[in-house]
Amino acid sequence: MSEPVHGLFTRWHCSGNTGEPSSGAVEDHDVGLIAPSRGDHWIAGLLVLTALAVYSATLTPSLSYLSPDGNELATIPSVLGLAHPPGYPLYTWLGKLFSLLPLGDVAFRMNLMSAALAACAVGGLYLVAMWVLPPETRGRRAAAALAALLFAFGPTFWSQAVITEVYAPNLAAVALSLLLLLRWAHTRHDRDFFFFALAFGLSLGMHLSDLGFAPGFALFILLTDWRVVKRRSWWLAGLAGFGLGAAQYLWVAFRLQTSDPALLLGRIPAGLAGLYSYTLGSFSELKFAFPWSAIPERVVVYLYLLGRELGRPAIAIGVIGLVSLLVRRPRHFHLLLGMYLVHLWFFLQYRAFDLEVFYLPAHFLWAIFVAFGVGEILAVAWALLVRMGGSSRGSRLAHAALAGLVVAGAALPLLSHWADSDRSQDVAIDDFYVNVWEMLPPESALLTPGGVFGYDAFYWRLIYGARLDVLLATPPSPSAAPGDLQGRALFSTTPESTADQRRTRWAPPAALLPQDAWQVPVLVGASDVGLSGAPLGGRARLTLYALTSEPPGLVTDTADPTVRLDRQLGRVTLIGADLEGDPAESGGRLHVVLYWRLATDQPVSVSTGLDGENLETHALGFGNLARYQAEIGPFDGRIVVEDFWLVIPSSTPAGRHTLTVRVGAGSEAIQIAPLAVVDREGRLERWLSVAG
Repeated sequence: MSEPVHGLFTRWHCSGNTGEPSSGAVEDHDVGLIAPSRGDHWIAGLLVLTALAVYSATLTPSLSYLSPDGNELATIPSVLGLAHPPGYPLYTWLGKLFSLLPLGDVAFRMNLMSAALAACAVGGLYLVAMWVLPPETRGRRAAAALAALLFAFGPTFWSQAVITEVYAPNLAAVALSLLLLLRWAHTRHDRDFFFFALAFGLSLGMHLSDLGFAPGFALFILLTDWRVVKRRSWWLAGLAGFGLGAAQYLWVAFRLQTSDPALLLGRIPAGLAGLYSYTLGSFSELKFAFPWSAIPERVVVYLYLLGRELGRPAIAIGVIGLVSLLVRRPRHFHLLLGMYLVHLWFFLQYRAFDLEVFYLPAHFLWAIFVAFGVGEILAVAWALLVRMGGSSRGSRLAHAALAGLVVAGAALPLLSHWADSDRSQDVAIDDFYVNVWEMLPPESALLTPGGVFGYDAFYWRLIYGARLDVLLATPPSPSAAPGDLQGRALFSTTPESTADQRRTRWAPPAALLPQDAWQVPVLVGASDVGLSGAPLGGRARLTLYALTSEPPGLVTDTADPTVRLDRQLGRVTLIGADLEGDPAESGGRLHVVLYWRLATDQPVSVSTGLDGENLETHALGFGNLARYQAEIGPFDGRIVVEDFWLVIPSSTPAGRHTLTVRVGAGSEAIQIAPLAVVDREGRLERWLSVAG
C-alpha cells in the first residue's frame, strides 16, 4: 500500500510501515519537539561551509563604500572605540577578536567576520526549521536546506555577508536566540532558559531592533508552559541571563565619557538620559516617519524586496507554510509570526535610504515559513512519485528528486546573483589612499568628509598611523581651527563648488574651507570595481584635489602631445595625450594629460579606462570650466587641458593593456596608447609599507 500524503490537512501519522493511521484519535503535532539529530548538525555544518566558501570567494578585500557605515565599523573595533549610535558593543568586541587574526589587513578581517557569522546564520536557519518542522514531514531536511540556501544567496543578505556591517552578524545572534529558546521548550530546564536569555541580551549588542522580538518570545513562553511564571528559579535564570547580556551597554556608557570628543562628533551625553539618547533614543527622526495612509505603499515595497530576496514564488510558498505552521505547530506559529509582525511593523514606518537591509530579519523568518510550505508541497509530490513508480523504485525516485531540488534551488540564486554580489575586485579605496599618502607633501593638510563618511581616511590614521605629519582636519584629529591650516598645503577628497555643498554631512567643516579656492584635480581613483564595470556603492568618484588660490592651467593656446589623435567626438575633439609612468604598477598610478578642443559650453562627460572598461568618469574640466570662463575668460577656440594622475587598480593583471577614453555614456571607447602593467609588489605589502 502506498504511503499516506502527510499534507496540510492530514493530521494522522504512519504506524510502522503499514501505511495505516495509528489507532486512537488525531495527534496533536504541537506537543513536544524532537531535537535535531547528529545528522542534522552535520548538514547544518555543511551548509555553513558552503555559504562560507561562497562568501569568501566574493569577499571584499578591504574597505568598501557599499555601506555608509562600513568603513567606520571596520575601524572602531580594532581600537575598541565607540561606533555611531547605538554603539554596537558585542559587535565591537567580536570585531576586536577578528582584528587580531593574521590575515590580510584589519578591514579584511572585519569583512571575514561578516562572512563567518552570516554562514552561521544560514546553518542556524536550517536547525531552527528542523526543530519546528514535524518529524513525520517527508523531505523535511530537503525543505529546510532549500530554505536556508535560498536565504543564503539572496542578493541583500549576500551583499551584507561580504562587507563590514552589523546586519549579517546580527542574524547569527537571532538564530542562536531562537535555537536556545526552542531547546528550552524541549527540556524546560532553567539552565537552558538562562542561556536563551543571555543570548537574547547579547544580541542587542549586534542590533537593538532585536528587542522587538521580546513580545513573540514572551507569548511563546506562556503558550509553552505558563506555570513557569510561578517559579522563582525560572525568573532568576531569565533575569540573570538577560541582565548579564544587556549589561554590555554599561561599556557604552563608559566609552561615552572616555572617548575622544572628535570621534563622537562632539556628542558626549551625560548620565542615564545621555545613554538613552545614544541607544534606544537614537535616530528618533527615522522612526514612525510615515502616516498611516502611506502604509499600503510601504507594504508593496516590502513585498517587492521579499520577492527579490527569496524569489517571487517564495511569497506564495511562505503563505502555505504559515497555514501549515498554524495547523501543525500553533505555539511556534505565534512565536515566529509574532517576531515577524513586530519587526515588519516597525520598519514599515522607518525612513532609511538603505531600507532593504533592515528587512533581513523578516526575510530570515519568512524563509522558515518557506521551509514549511516546501514541506507541504514535497509531501504531496513524494506520495505521487511513490505511487507512480511503485514503493521501492518510487522511493528512490523521490529521494533523487529531493536532492535535485535542493541543488537546483541553491544553484539558481547562486548563479543569478554572483556577478552583482562578487566584491573580490573592490580595491578602489585601498588603491586610492595608498597613492594619496604617497603623494601628499610633508606637513600638508587633508580635508575629508566628516562622521562615518570620513573613515576611508580615518582608518589609516587610527589603525596604522599613516602619515602622522599630515593634518586630518576632521576627526580623528582634534577639531581643527582655520589657523591650524596656515602654512600647510591644502588638499581635499570632497568636491565642493557651492556654499550649500559645504553644509552637507559629507563635507568637512565649512570654516576650514578656503572660500575662493580652486579645486585642482591631482589624483583620480578607479570608481568601478576593478575592470568589471560594476559601479561602487556610495561614492561617485574618488578624487584628490589641491586647494589653491591660483587658477589651474586649464586652457592653453597650443599643444604638442606625444600621442596625436585628432578625433572628433561629438562636439569635442580629442587632440591627443601625454602619458608618464609606463610601465605602470598595479595599485600604482599613471600621469595622464588630455588635450581637448571644445565647440560647446555644455557639460561633457569623460571616462578613462583600460581595454575599453571604464575606471572613472568625470565632467570634462573636473567642474572648473564654468568658473574659469566666468572669472578668467572664454576658452572658445583654445585648448582645454586635463592634467591628473590615474590610479591603476591593484586587481589589474600584469601584462599589456590599452588606455582608453570615452566621451558620453555608451559611446565608443577611443584607444589612447598601449600600457604595460607590472605587479612588483602585492597590494597588502604596498600599503603596509606606506602606513609604516
